[in-house]
Amino acid sequence: MTQRVLFSAPYLLPVLESFRPMLEVAGLELVTANVVERLSESDLLPYAGQVDGVVCGDDQFSRRVLEAFAPRLKVVSKWGTGIDSIDRQAATELGIEVGSTPGAFSHPVGDTVLAFMLAFSRRLPWIDREMKAGRWEKIPGRALRECTLGVIGVGRCGREVLRRARSFGMRLLGNDIVPIPEEFVREVGVEMLPLASLLEQADFV
Repeated sequence: MTQRVLFSAPYLLPVLESFRPMLEVAGLELVTANVVERLSESDLLPYAGQVDGVVCGDDQFSRRVLEAFAPRLKVVSKWGTGIDSIDRQAATELGIEVGSTPGAFSHPVGDTVLAFMLAFSRRLPWIDREMKAGRWEKIPGRALRECTLGVIGVGRCGREVLRRARSFGMRLLGNDIVPIPEEFVREVGVEMLPLASLLEQADFV
């Protein structure tokens, strides 16, 4: 039996066609939403009762929306990690599974954070601005190995940032509300500190 699935994750939609053959072999009929960033309640309600599953971004799956989609809707899966936009209590009451893809963006986030640290430590935005203005100013910068990084929230993304920063010789500090595995602490050499201490010592947070 074919299952209809609504795809509304905006950054997945541009590459969805490459997955279509595999998804159709699995018995899925793809329904795509016209979305720029996220779908509101009013954007979602026209799909109520029409789909068995949803692969979404940060769409507003409130109780009102979930109740309208039930009982046909069986699963809402976030293409990403945070599921704050999904009313999990309502989903549980309605028998709708809620999923996510933890770790899906950890490496890109790690790369992006490191890129920003390099840009700011070497003053690249300022150098770029001066060059575009026709000036060749030698603006001093700092090597990352001279800097201390403080990561607040040593989860999947935070760990990838720390792994990358370690290879640049940075001093690494971390803070989290939950215990971090000792093997990871040893792996990267991060010093776990109270938040106030981290903020006092870190050059980048």
